[in-house]
Amino acid sequence: MTGTDSTAKPLQAGLPSLPAVLADSRSYAERQSSYRTIGPLSPADAADALRVPVEAHGGAFTPDALEIVVEASGGYPYFLQEFGKAIWHTAPASPFDIEDAHLAVEEGRRALDDGFFPSRWTRATDRERRYLRAIAETGEPTPRSGKVAAAMGVATTAVSDVRDSAIKKGLIWSPEHGRIAFTVPGMADFIRRQPTA
Repeated sequence: MTGTDSTAKPLQAGLPSLPAVLADSRSYAERQSSYRTIGPLSPADAADALRVPVEAHGGAFTPDALEIVVEASGGYPYFLQEFGKAIWHTAPASPFDIEDAHLAVEEGRRALDDGFFPSRWTRATDRERRYLRAIAETGEPTPRSGKVAAAMGVATTAVSDVRDSAIKKGLIWSPEHGRIAFTVPGMADFIRRQPTA
C-alpha cells in the first residue's frame, strides 16, 4: 500500500523488514520513501479499541476484564479484534467480567491457532521451521543470531541462508544487527505448542 506525506515521498506499509527489503531491491530506496514504525497500541489505546465499540452497542467491561484482554493482546490490533469478537459472542451478559475475559482469550487464541499462525508456519520449509523453533526455544524476544545457531548445533554461517529466506518470507526480521525476532507477537508461543517432528 502506498500513499504520500507532506514531503511527497511515497509511504510504504509492510512488515518491520520493509526498509531492508526495499533497499535491497532498489537503489536509494531510503531517499524515495518515508518510513514510520507503527508498533503495538499502548494499553490505554488498546483498552479504548475494545471498550468504545462495546459501549456503543450497550455493553461494558469490568476494569479487571478489560485489563486481562488488553494484556493478552499485547496491543496487537488483530488480536484485539479476535479477543473482542470472542468476548462479545461467548459472554452470557454484560458487563463482561474476569471469567468472560479468560474464556474470550482462550477462544481467541484457538481462532489464532487455527488460521493466523498456521498461515505463517505452513509457508516455512522444514529447515526454516527448525530455525524458527530454535528462535522460539531461546525464550527471548530478540535473541542473537549466534545463540539461535548454537541452539541448532551449527555455526551462524551455516544457517545464514535459512535466516535470509525466513526474512524474505516475512516470518522474522532483524531489529538490529546480529539479532532476530518474529514479525508477529505470539508466534514463539504458537511454535512451542506445535509437536516436534
